[in-house]
Amino acid sequence: MRVLVLGTNYIPEKTAVAPFATGLCEHLVSQGHEVEIITAFPYYPEWRVWDGYRGRLHLKERIKNVALRRVWHYVPTQGSNLLQRLTHDLSFTLSAFFAGLFAGSSDVILCVCPPPTLALTAYLLAKIRKNPFVIVLTDLASDAAVATGIMKDGLFVGAARGLEGFVYRKSDRIVCICRGFVERLTARGVAPSKLLLIHLWGDTHQVYPIAGATKFRAENQLAGQDFLVMHTGNMGKKQDLLNVVQAAELSQDLPHLVWLLVGQGEERAVLEEAINQRKLRNIRLLPLQPAEGLAEMYSAADVLLVNQRAAIVDSVIPSKLLTYMAAGRPVLAAVSDESETARYIARAQCGLIVHPQDPKALVEAVLLLRGNPALREQCGVSGRVHVLQHFAKEKILHEYDSLFSRYVVQAPAEAPKKVVVTS
Repeated sequence: MRVLVLGTNYIPEKTAVAPFATGLCEHLVSQGHEVEIITAFPYYPEWRVWDGYRGRLHLKERIKNVALRRVWHYVPTQGSNLLQRLTHDLSFTLSAFFAGLFAGSSDVILCVCPPPTLALTAYLLAKIRKNPFVIVLTDLASDAAVATGIMKDGLFVGAARGLEGFVYRKSDRIVCICRGFVERLTARGVAPSKLLLIHLWGDTHQVYPIAGATKFRAENQLAGQDFLVMHTGNMGKKQDLLNVVQAAELSQDLPHLVWLLVGQGEERAVLEEAINQRKLRNIRLLPLQPAEGLAEMYSAADVLLVNQRAAIVDSVIPSKLLTYMAAGRPVLAAVSDESETARYIARAQCGLIVHPQDPKALVEAVLLLRGNPALREQCGVSGRVHVLQHFAKEKILHEYDSLFSRYVVQAPAEAPKKVVVTS
């Protein structure tokens, strides 16, 4: 089978959807399929094209037998600016379309979505190539834009949802990464027969609990007696990490309580300024860490933190949540009770949920966990077990194998040879 993949993010990016797209493409190749992906130059979560990739319009690469076509697109200075974000989405959509015209032959097109405009490119290429196309839906784009304040209900949102509805109807299948996406699309009239629930996976091989881990703390001047509350990943509007800075301000007089924000994103400079203005010594910022040190980093934490805006309900599921569970550490989530994140945590019984945008509640939950080592241990173990049972990478990839089996082109059977009998 020959698969043409469209997706904005791929390795060497380390966060958000890039590890998923990379893992899926490499798995398909390992199963004997030919895979070509049209993707962007690495830019996320810094919102800046990485060194070594700048100044190019296109680039062909081959990484672990996956063929890559990297194409130029506009990279916003502010990912939450509506005009810049639309320019970002449309420029990549157009570049991907023209690259797709010259890509190798394919049997199926896979679109990792959002942006929904990219699914429109997948539809057009599918029509030209006479291929089916499948959408993997990692965010509900219009809902997420409204929840984060990028867009307000009105003409633009209506147009975006009209486009989403069109490409959903034209797709052969839509893979939803959580139950909330299935429910939302069904409510919008998408045929249930098109919807397939396949969760993201948790990387239980690279991320695992290490008893008595000290390396990360030693390298970053963190004392062994410090109670470490850690957030990792993107620092954007969705994460609303000023809530964590305010919690650090409220708890600055508590001994040996340290808040650590690890990652990058458009809000990082704002967070750094807020920390400096308040002269806080109990909260620190670190860059994204090397993949080979992730198990040590997560094991150094006493609590792993998810923080979201209150308006985010079922439009986004943070990919780091399953990684947190795989690390075997308790999760503290400042999220809406109705969010997909809250549902995951409740099912796994792996942590506590507090009201979002309430720094006092966040501090109180941290103190509760700090004073209850048995609860922390129980939550950590439950999370790890839950990921191994339900979200192991091998299990999830097997579900994708079942999906793609319907698109495998069978070689035509040889015509039986004629037997000539002579007398």
